[in-house]
Amino acid sequence: MSYLDRVKQSSGMSRRSFVAASAAATAALAATGLAGCAPNSVEETKDEGGASTERDIVSGEWKTAACWHNCGGRCVNKVLVKDGVVVRQKTDDTHEDSPDYPQIRSCARGHSQRQQVFGADRIKYPLKRKGWSSDNPNGEMRGKDEWERISWDEALDYVADELKKVYEKYGPTGVYHLGWPMGYTTRMISSMGGAVCTTNTSSHGTYTYCFTYLGLPYQGVGPGTLFCESANDRFDLVNAETIVLYGCNQGWASAGNHCSYFWRAKEAGAEFVYVGPEYNVTASLFEAKWIRVRPGTDVALLLAVAYTMLDEDDEKNLIDWDFLKKYTVGFTSDNMPENAATDENLHDYIVGVYDGIPKTPEWATDICGTPVEDIVWLAEAIGKDRKVSILHSFAAARNKGAEDFPQMLMTIGCMGGHMGKPGHCCGTAFHSTAGTGGPSLVMPGSTGLQYMMSPLNYNVSDPERWRPVLEGKFIDNGSGFGIPGMPQQAVERECDIHVITNDETSNFLQSSIDITKGIEAYRKVDFVYCNAYTLTTTAKYCDIILPACTPWEKLAPNAYLAYMSRDYQIFPSKITEPLYEARSDFDIIWDLSERLGLDPAAVLPIGEKQQYFNFIAGCTVAEPDGSYVPLVTITQEDIDSWEVEGSVQEGKIGLQELLDRGVYQVERSEGDAFSNYLAYKDFIDDPEANPRPSTSGKFEIYCQDKLDYIKGNNPDTAFKAYPTYNVPIIGYETTFADWDSRTKGDYPYLFYTPHYMRRAHTTLNNLPWLREAFENPVFINAQDAAEKGISTGDTVLIWNEYGKILRRASVLETVMPGVLGIPHGSWVDIDEETGIDRVGAENVLSGGISSDTFVAGYNNYNINFEKYDGDELEPDAMWPQRIIDVE
Repeated sequence: MSYLDRVKQSSGMSRRSFVAASAAATAALAATGLAGCAPNSVEETKDEGGASTERDIVSGEWKTAACWHNCGGRCVNKVLVKDGVVVRQKTDDTHEDSPDYPQIRSCARGHSQRQQVFGADRIKYPLKRKGWSSDNPNGEMRGKDEWERISWDEALDYVADELKKVYEKYGPTGVYHLGWPMGYTTRMISSMGGAVCTTNTSSHGTYTYCFTYLGLPYQGVGPGTLFCESANDRFDLVNAETIVLYGCNQGWASAGNHCSYFWRAKEAGAEFVYVGPEYNVTASLFEAKWIRVRPGTDVALLLAVAYTMLDEDDEKNLIDWDFLKKYTVGFTSDNMPENAATDENLHDYIVGVYDGIPKTPEWATDICGTPVEDIVWLAEAIGKDRKVSILHSFAAARNKGAEDFPQMLMTIGCMGGHMGKPGHCCGTAFHSTAGTGGPSLVMPGSTGLQYMMSPLNYNVSDPERWRPVLEGKFIDNGSGFGIPGMPQQAVERECDIHVITNDETSNFLQSSIDITKGIEAYRKVDFVYCNAYTLTTTAKYCDIILPACTPWEKLAPNAYLAYMSRDYQIFPSKITEPLYEARSDFDIIWDLSERLGLDPAAVLPIGEKQQYFNFIAGCTVAEPDGSYVPLVTITQEDIDSWEVEGSVQEGKIGLQELLDRGVYQVERSEGDAFSNYLAYKDFIDDPEANPRPSTSGKFEIYCQDKLDYIKGNNPDTAFKAYPTYNVPIIGYETTFADWDSRTKGDYPYLFYTPHYMRRAHTTLNNLPWLREAFENPVFINAQDAAEKGISTGDTVLIWNEYGKILRRASVLETVMPGVLGIPHGSWVDIDEETGIDRVGAENVLSGGISSDTFVAGYNNYNINFEKYDGDELEPDAMWPQRIIDVE
């Protein structure tokens, strides 16, 4: 029996045999890292009958496997493959490791993917919910019903019939599609006439709107994450005297090498400052000074920092007035943009001219919780005479009321003149670009498959997510979030949703605001389907599940293949044949398109193998002079063996050698031609020849275009053209029943949602290895916990008007009083009798509240909590996996 046959047989298990079979499957599928270190080339194990067998962990072929999830690590994972099964795993060893030229080492998430691909929880066959039929959907049973195995022809016919029926009866406004413009399902749905579609600000928060108006790059980064325009090259970190990490936690969110880039600055003597509601592992690593700030109150803190810089400037020379005059508009009345509708300016707002309230540290501390002395210290620490790098994640932008955070943080950077000079910057440290600013040195090629947008052009923002289904109407403020030329005027639209479709293996039900309403929406419609390889939350509430391949089972690009760090590009290989009856998303949509009467070749004009070949052949690599040349040598023999179309070309490395290596990394060294990238330096050197993308061509501290955009959504908005502090629709102030008397309300605490090592957003949540390694608790301040008699390990009930969740407590001194941390991404598991979610799914507690900009806010909702008086939760590692047991 081959390894693959063993895996298939051992994975066909019942829930009752889960514990024993999981151990057997793990042994058959993938040796742990410790096994890989054993001196023996053969280990003894037991087959399913208990007889001894020998397991070969040496022979096989090493291949680079896709690490395809949306975390910020972007690491190299190599697997030893025998008969299509991974028996060992390692990380990058293509060259000697050094600080200048580091190996691209992987984290626990990457190493766990063999358990994800070959796990007992794979969706093996096409499935239909037993209680569903076209005539009687029984939608209330979604998430509770049993499943039955059906054939591929039956499954595809069901899906095609339901789609044809809804389009014939209701048209595009009867379909709600949760997906992305690059998705195959999106292309099919768009070819049918489109659908009501979603748009979101989830990752970047308020950086998804008005960024170009302010003079900032796209989403505060650049074009995608291929070009972190706003931060300096990693070699410049050592030039900084002070590094401010605003809401950053690379240790969890960007595991892999990113912390090591900052460590070199620590060794060189840089002082680190961390700003956020918790003192996280990254702050601890760098022994950073902690500047506490309540979630969603960052603008108040920064206004007070600006006030202090103004107040102490005469004595301590903190402000770079020359920078403000030359490179910005709107800070003072004598430097206003030409299109300004008023002479109001930020300086006069800060000192209290307009509202009689100077934005002093004493004013701010009551809101943001930052001690007065820390506000003053921070203002002095980032003055113009110090080399300061201010680097932010997007956590502070993912709050209600954070609309002015990007503009205010930009202003602080401008006040200190911290742009365009060695050791100075004010920009992004996010995802794969954390600590690695500058254009990609290995630029990915295009697959050739262009995005396809829904011709209906109905766009639902995050806070409005479930209204189209539950209310038949929603506010559409466009898909562009302030990008010039995109729709902006908010309008109410009507629809009559009967079918929900989902892009490929996405999990939007889990990752969207207000899961409880989402489940209600899923249960209301006539039909829901998705592709899936495990029983995600989205799959759990469907009627038909089509078993999909993982990227390990096909030779194709994946959605995040181009989202790499600056110095390298990874090129994964196909690891194994499709498992069980799984099929690729491409093949699924091809067959569905045929059944729908579409031309599959028009829906999907480029095959996946051709797409991947195009991607590789189109890759370019930077030369020291800044030009780019082809990376890969392509021969006619390569084109013939791949059975694709292409052109012969000369590059730096042969195609097969590249795939054997699995990664191409530019060898870096201190002082090389690429280390001189400084964000905005071209603008600083010559602002007229290199203007910013704003109307004035400068950084706009007063931005009329920003205000006009917001007024397009709400003519009576309280926002101004310059950054101001406005009490958010939900946030710290709403934890009080009466703010003036400081009387606490029903939900007197805030919660934030840290990215957590157990998951990449919502993926990997079902894996036993990661469940055992990372417990997924709720983080509670020690003082708050003591007041409620809660100790570490106790089960805690957390609730608000949107729902209730349970979690085991982790009691810490490193979380601000009044604030709880609930890790992002647990798969919701609601007790149908009590309505309580047992796994700590944070979006059970986040409701659909719309603000003037329709930005999602995840990190400053109001809650209450107490020690749970019911049964104690077992550690997550003791829970059974979510497995569908059908034959």
